[in-house]
Amino acid sequence: MFFWGAFCFLYGETSLQLQPPDWARLDAFQGTLSKGKFKQTLHQVYCPRVSWYQDWIKLNEKEVLIRKKRGQDSWYALSFSDENQTISKNSDLLSADKKNTLNGVRIALDPGHIGGQYSEMEGRHFALNGSFPVKEGDLALSVAVRLKEKLSDLGATVKLIREKNEPVTVLRPNDFADEAEIWVRQRELLLKKMFNAEERAKLVRKRREVLFYRISEIHARAKLVNEVIRPDLVICLHLNAAPWPDPEQFELVKRNDFHVLVNGCFMGGELSDDNQRFEMVFRLVNRWNEAEKEIAEHLSHAFIHKTNLSIFNYKGPNALKVGDVPGVWARNLLANRSYHCPVVFLEPYVANSSDAYERIMLGNYKGKKKMNGEWKESLVEEYADSVLVGIKNSLLPDRK
Repeated sequence: MFFWGAFCFLYGETSLQLQPPDWARLDAFQGTLSKGKFKQTLHQVYCPRVSWYQDWIKLNEKEVLIRKKRGQDSWYALSFSDENQTISKNSDLLSADKKNTLNGVRIALDPGHIGGQYSEMEGRHFALNGSFPVKEGDLALSVAVRLKEKLSDLGATVKLIREKNEPVTVLRPNDFADEAEIWVRQRELLLKKMFNAEERAKLVRKRREVLFYRISEIHARAKLVNEVIRPDLVICLHLNAAPWPDPEQFELVKRNDFHVLVNGCFMGGELSDDNQRFEMVFRLVNRWNEAEKEIAEHLSHAFIHKTNLSIFNYKGPNALKVGDVPGVWARNLLANRSYHCPVVFLEPYVANSSDAYERIMLGNYKGKKKMNGEWKESLVEEYADSVLVGIKNSLLPDRK
């Protein structure tokens, strides 16, 4: 994901006015997970620190209690199964016999961001010395189109969540004028200062834009995934970027790496949100983490062997290492939390690295070209091939 500009605090996770969670959706999972399985998954994937969840989740001997509404003493009780029994409520995407094809597997490809005329607004855009701009949304869509062709050839039913560099949401920044004004007033109260007219106008504009492309857009995609496409798996396609050494003067970096994300690592402040708390438990009881981990590990292996990229490692508390395969981490993102199926989120290549930038500037060519003494496919083709290999190795019965 590109992070180019100032006002980073504006990009923090937030939400539009959402309906309260329907806790009755957990009723189907009564007695399906043992306490040991629930606790292990909670600690190893979804919330590694007891201090983060202790105000919201109570693990008793026969049941787990989940606080339904912040500030209220109202709890949902989910009963555990016998300690040695865990019952699956879902078809297992990984164990189905695909007969060496992906027939019957429904895969949604989510090209990250919007791109096109919105790339600068998103902060996923840069250009050097008047050259053609790098737009993450455009690149992600190019990869998605190519990957769809490759997966379809194996028999998978593949849908793109967006097919052009346009928003999925029907809303636009100006539709969030009231919310932006309220947010800026709250900031003034919190900071105990009044912004001058120029500062205020800039903050309001940026806030409207964030609510449009970061929140409304993802909610619209989630609605499409959950109510229309209904896939077995979502692959979110992104590219990464490194901070500029000098923000005032773009200079390419040497770092070029990748990592793969599954959903997890809900922090205490996030669990205080009723909807995020519900989504975490809903994902846990659906056991989507098992498919996510398996697929993510095969994808990581594919990127290691096909791209020779270095592996990115998180250092802060907002990410949790999952499993033993390098490069696989859990993070709580709106996209991988809101799609109701297994979701794997990809962040390969550092777009503002000298190596990746040179390849991006060459476009999506056929065959291989010599670069720094090595023959390489286009970045788009290599990306798509790496994902194809990872999915094949994780889903096809002859993968060994």
